[in-house]
Amino acid sequence: MKSNTLLDTSQAIPERLQQKLDQLFPGKPLSDLIIRYYSSVEDVGREYFAETVLSACGNRPAAHFLEPFISFVGLGEAVILAQKGTVIYDTDHDNDSCTETGPFWFVRTRDS
Repeated sequence: MKSNTLLDTSQAIPERLQQKLDQLFPGKPLSDLIIRYYSSVEDVGREYFAETVLSACGNRPAAHFLEPFISFVGLGEAVILAQKGTVIYDTDHDNDSCTETGPFWFVRTRDS
């Protein structure tokens, strides 16, 4: 699993992403947005399991036994759908590997 990347909004961002942000969040400064890049929706599920579920269980060994039975793709989809945010697919640079499961940017406002 690749860890997600929190986009540094002080750096230049890809042109297509900037265009979509201007379209979806008109007048909103980049500093008011949280932009994360994921290689796949599975990474969202794995991140949620590691950071939220395991930490809530006190990282007990028994919680790790659940891992083989979890659909991280399904969990990732549920996490994204449960949050207020927007998915912007990474189709820059002739990205032939882009599918409905990723890679993508997940963008939400800091107040959500």
